[in-house]
Amino acid sequence: MNQTEREALLADGEKAERALARRHLIDYACYMAPWYIPAPHIVLLAQYLEKVELFIRTEGKEGIGRLMVFMPPRYGKSETISRLFPSWVLGKNPDKRVIQTSYGADLAQDDSRKVREYLTSPRFMNIFGKNACSVDGAVEISIDSRSQAHWDLAAPHRGGLVAAGIGGGITGKGANLLNIDDPIKSRDEADSEAYLKTLMSWYRSTAYSRLEKGGAIVITHTRWSLDDLAGQLLQAMGSDSELVDKYEILFLPAIALDEDQYARDEAQQKEEMLKGIFLPIGGDMLGRKAGEALWPDKASTDQLKATRENVTDLEWWPVYQQLPQPITGGFFQDGDFIVVDEAPKGLKWYRYMDLAIGRTSRSDFNSTVAIAHDPNTGFIYLRDMIRIRELNEFLATVKEWMLSPGEKGTIWAVEDVAFQTVVFNDFMKDKDLINTAITQIRPEGDKVTRARPLQTRCRQGFVMVVDAPWVRGFLQEAFRFGPNARKDDQIDTASGGMKAILDNARIPAPAEMIGFA
Repeated sequence: MNQTEREALLADGEKAERALARRHLIDYACYMAPWYIPAPHIVLLAQYLEKVELFIRTEGKEGIGRLMVFMPPRYGKSETISRLFPSWVLGKNPDKRVIQTSYGADLAQDDSRKVREYLTSPRFMNIFGKNACSVDGAVEISIDSRSQAHWDLAAPHRGGLVAAGIGGGITGKGANLLNIDDPIKSRDEADSEAYLKTLMSWYRSTAYSRLEKGGAIVITHTRWSLDDLAGQLLQAMGSDSELVDKYEILFLPAIALDEDQYARDEAQQKEEMLKGIFLPIGGDMLGRKAGEALWPDKASTDQLKATRENVTDLEWWPVYQQLPQPITGGFFQDGDFIVVDEAPKGLKWYRYMDLAIGRTSRSDFNSTVAIAHDPNTGFIYLRDMIRIRELNEFLATVKEWMLSPGEKGTIWAVEDVAFQTVVFNDFMKDKDLINTAITQIRPEGDKVTRARPLQTRCRQGFVMVVDAPWVRGFLQEAFRFGPNARKDDQIDTASGGMKAILDNARIPAPAEMIGFA
């Protein structure tokens, strides 16, 4: 091969790289930044972002218009989403505008400066600039735009970028791409009810109003809290409203979850959203097996396990696994409940019914769990949770269980207060239940106080849960239990069952309880 042929071959290769960079974000990233590492999770992220660009380019006719990305810090998401992606969008759509935001103005402006550096680089000029022979005119920054926080593209294009911190001034500026990168700086901000209110107010009244027709939103988020920006948007998505924005979500924890920790179907996924949690249906979005690391070259599974040993659950689950717990969490800890295959034979079982009134998809659940105390070991056993939102359906199901052979000898308890007394009276009048032990108890204190006996036994390793499909949801609720927890019915029924066991000496025999209202 002579020199001329070699130069022609190299020229053809360069042309091919430029063509791919114009077409695909991952190729653009590798061309613009030779040090860039297209790890599998970054390739998947780029595919999602390409659909966002398609939405912008087609003014909402195709692609993804709302995207949230949950993955650990320092895994390449900010470089990809907040720096390379905006520069690629402006290169392909030089009449579009970007608003870049973060928890602080300095960080947003740093991202803006990096986007600007990409646009002024020789490599960008090879793809979209004066060396690209674009029929639409080279994409360049206007010589009049010197600010890091606000700059425009040169005529004939009308695009540009504005950078601001949360709460900062973006009024008067439109956005075809609203990029929100880490709106919460730290746990202190996530724990601040005042900051979360300010953040949501800014999102709804300031940021959202800046969207142009066919504009897209990308939110990159460390999941600090159930009620952070992403959590509140997820809760809205889980509601019955058809008008709420439906976000596509890329969920990539540092270590792939166990198979039974993912959502089984859309109904269960929606229920998790109502709590402020997102779980993919069926398995890991990258196709990993349980326990596999997200980016082994950066942090292996063993290294991540070591990290977990050196941080608390308050950091590990939200920051690394993108599964937040409530601000007041920590009442029950990971591992407090021991999952077993079965309970010993011959135990005396109790069921306390935690009842609620409500018919909407956001009403509290009615719940009851079977609970028993093994006097030989001191262990508490939980099995067979019944959990139904609609009260009449729940009561009908409970009656079926009361009459089933498997519940023979179980003592059923109802709280002695308000409408629950009516439920107790109705049970007592039902002749079908004449041989069923039913009593009333009066739990003392608030829900946290009532849960203390269960908590103390958990901490000593004395609470066993008989494995079944309901257990995963129960453990998630327990892990997030606290004074401000949104869902607590499963813990309440277990706490009430503990109380029923403690009151056992005062519970009359079935023959003494039946037939009286």
